[in-house]
Amino acid sequence: MGIAKNAAIAAEGRGYRWTDQALCPAHTYDSVLNAVITANLSETSCSYCLATGGDGETPVAAPLDTFLEAFMAGVYLLYEPAEDSGVPVAEGEWITTVYDSDEVVRTVMDHATAGRGDNDALTADITAALTTSDWVDKDWQRLSPDRVMHYSWESFKTLVKHSTRFFFGSMVSSPDDETLPASGFFAELARLIAEIPEIYPSPCPVLYRGRMTATEPDIAEYASATALGPPPPERAAANRMSPAGISMFYGSTDLDTAVAEIGAHSSYGHAVTGEFTPAREIRLIDLTKLPRLPSIFAPRCAGRYYAILFLRKFINDLTLPIDLDGREHIDYVPTQVFTEYLRYSFPARVDGLMFGSSQGSGANVVVFYGPEFCSDKGSEHESTRLSLDPASVSKHRVTTVIRRPTQP
Repeated sequence: MGIAKNAAIAAEGRGYRWTDQALCPAHTYDSVLNAVITANLSETSCSYCLATGGDGETPVAAPLDTFLEAFMAGVYLLYEPAEDSGVPVAEGEWITTVYDSDEVVRTVMDHATAGRGDNDALTADITAALTTSDWVDKDWQRLSPDRVMHYSWESFKTLVKHSTRFFFGSMVSSPDDETLPASGFFAELARLIAEIPEIYPSPCPVLYRGRMTATEPDIAEYASATALGPPPPERAAANRMSPAGISMFYGSTDLDTAVAEIGAHSSYGHAVTGEFTPAREIRLIDLTKLPRLPSIFAPRCAGRYYAILFLRKFINDLTLPIDLDGREHIDYVPTQVFTEYLRYSFPARVDGLMFGSSQGSGANVVVFYGPEFCSDKGSEHESTRLSLDPASVSKHRVTTVIRRPTQP
């Protein structure tokens, strides 16, 4: 009895009972779990497929117990046992959503297989091995870190669209509200961006910029940075990242995307484009290079996991098409404030932002410089940031097809 009791206590401590099964690497697409299996090959056959060591001696699978040790890291990142969570019980019922072990295992297995595979026998064995039957969301009384940021962004958008345009910095959240005030949200956003070296700082590539024309253009009229660069402030219209009156450089990373972008907002049938090259270092935040979600099974991955989970949603929202129906000057406000924060309050120098195009296969770039920072090749000066090669100016016949992105 003492041995059985001690075994039960040990199982409760680790969260699962010992098993007799073995697992080969073919049953997971997660890099961490795959590495765990590969590093612990000791069995000559897999319990869940026909994989065997051809000579009967070569190990091809690892004990399921070894796999479970790593698998439980993912379980405990997302869930906690209901009985240990402090969830009150009213009239015999938990007062929050409770998941059974099968639901928990299937959700975590989706991470393990990247949604590309499902093995009912494996899922059943893992479920049977767990010592806890009732689970709740981790820290069930609080929003997860990604949701705190998401709801803070949604709250900020509503605030600057419909309540206050200029004094939002003085607004504070209710003590009972988990969302962050504007100042706290942007400070946390800056921290998240600065801690992901894949997206900041990124160099600025050669950029393509163009104008639409009603008739076939005379290239000579547009072969200068003055003609093809950003408009003067008094002619700068409201854009996604800049308000009316503040001129910035908008371009694309390839010619086709540049033409598609300007064509999507004009009924004209002709375009003229030019190639702008950085004249000195331009530091971008490149939102197109956000890394994949890290494995939930990796030790100490929670911070980066929730940061990237939020940033994926944030970037998608930031780049959604906006209907030019007269209300765009309102819908543009949150992203304009975001851009201004990057330009003037980010803890390091930021010169621009790169984000995915909804019209072409390339990316769009907004560089926080107006026409006085653009020059013709050979005429650069101390303030030049982007240089137009007049020889690159070309004209195009345009057929406009507006693309709508699909939700991720």
